[in-house]
Amino acid sequence: MTDLPKQRESFFQRGLIYFAIVLVVAIIIGVFVTLRLNNTTPTQSADYIEDLAKDQVTVSMLGELQKTYPLSEFDTDSQQINNNIFEGLTVLRHGRMEPALAESWTNPNQLTWRIKLRKDVKFHSGHTFKATDVKYTFEEAKKDAAKKTPTWMASYIALRVDSINVIDENTVELKTAQPDPTLLQWLTTLYVVSEEQVKRDGIGKAVGTGPYKLVKHDPEKRIINLEANENYWGGAPKVKKLSYRQYDDEEQIMGAIEKGEADIGVTTNKQAAEKLRAKGFQVITSGLSDVSYLAVDVNNDKSKYVDVKKNPLKDVRVRRAIWLGLDIPSLLKNANLEGEELSQFANKDLIGYNSSLKKPARNLERAKSLITEAGYPNGFKVTVETPFPRKAVVEEIKRQLAQIGITVELKVHEEQATFFGKLGTGDFAAFSLGYTPDTLDSTDLLNSFVHTPTQGKGESNFVKYSNQELDGLLDKASTTFSTKDRAEIIQEVHKKFVDQLPFIPLYTRNGFFVIKDDIAFKPAPFGFIFGFELSGRQKAPSTAQ
Repeated sequence: MTDLPKQRESFFQRGLIYFAIVLVVAIIIGVFVTLRLNNTTPTQSADYIEDLAKDQVTVSMLGELQKTYPLSEFDTDSQQINNNIFEGLTVLRHGRMEPALAESWTNPNQLTWRIKLRKDVKFHSGHTFKATDVKYTFEEAKKDAAKKTPTWMASYIALRVDSINVIDENTVELKTAQPDPTLLQWLTTLYVVSEEQVKRDGIGKAVGTGPYKLVKHDPEKRIINLEANENYWGGAPKVKKLSYRQYDDEEQIMGAIEKGEADIGVTTNKQAAEKLRAKGFQVITSGLSDVSYLAVDVNNDKSKYVDVKKNPLKDVRVRRAIWLGLDIPSLLKNANLEGEELSQFANKDLIGYNSSLKKPARNLERAKSLITEAGYPNGFKVTVETPFPRKAVVEEIKRQLAQIGITVELKVHEEQATFFGKLGTGDFAAFSLGYTPDTLDSTDLLNSFVHTPTQGKGESNFVKYSNQELDGLLDKASTTFSTKDRAEIIQEVHKKFVDQLPFIPLYTRNGFFVIKDDIAFKPAPFGFIFGFELSGRQKAPSTAQ
């Protein structure tokens, strides 16, 4: 009888252990049943179960979406939204080009692309996706290209294709005037629309085949509401309702997350991200694949934006001095950024990157000597212009260049339309910007910025740089199908580019994705936040005794 209390205590302890085990098993079973019902596959780390279904996620983003109009709207704001709703024949995902509405492709010859289309795909309107929709989309883009002021989409993509023929309901054949090895990469951004639906409702109400449907766009409140396409060919998204709230700057984006207005956003300000990490938010660091640069007037003999008679920026010795005078790691740190300095006009993820090139170490004495050799022993003053978000960067450029005798007068533009209007007319001496490539090939950047302006090339060459040797190499690279051979040609272009420095490569940035703890996210290329890369997550049940 004296042992009875101990027996009861032991029984009670065993009961608690059994109950705990049953509870843990029940939780795990419940999680996996939920996943099964939502057609998802869980992934589990030591601490979390991810890829769970989630009812609602709100994304905070920069900018202001005017409308979803897939054949012409291709600013960054539109692209982030449209990529949820619409699809191209291919898609860039995590550094690779993958099939999207195209299932496979072959090249009968270097001027022909025969593309097999994915079957059993539906537009959000219920219309079946067919080869005729692809043909219609290209033809509409070509019509736009014929206008006096064609859109980005028409200029870059539709004009690359000479003709398109429907072979059967699920096959199209594209013909190009010259070999175009990167065509499929560009087709990631030509969103296919339904011919039948657009003719019925108008292009302004076009629907796509993507993982999300547009529910409402409220321009005044700057909110875009989407809902999951449960019949999506790639599987239903895990986040069922997706909203985008748009803000003016990164400080507002981080504030929205901190206040609970949004669940996820990206900033390039490391300090702001670390502040929220300390408050329990996740922070995922990912390269943004962008290229930041300082462009200078290399074309005009005189400039009203410098204080000397001749334009010193036309002299390559001055441009080399500027590059020698810049300390990029310090620039990044003092502008509250994180990234890598560039040794050429490309980041290391792009085909054709020349790993043998290195940015010369900062050398103030050599920089001053080059400026003196060029005929400016007392230095000079120059106006550098930039949009507001890059103000801190140019302030640091100003501080550093003062040490080699170049006085920078900073002009910050609040209105981007005014700023780009000046670039288009050549009304500047120097400006700083960044560019995110649309493909994984260096020819994207180089054809746009370095090639002499001509049809389909040089459209961002605001400095009017022209070099026939580089043009020839770029034209050759742009028609070379062998990736190895094309890369070697591009590497030679990069080598010659840094010898001439028509503008100054600066850095590529990291982005800091700040996320609520119950959301899983896989960073997409270029800093975008797409609904299909989001899911719910929860802490894994502990089985520790």
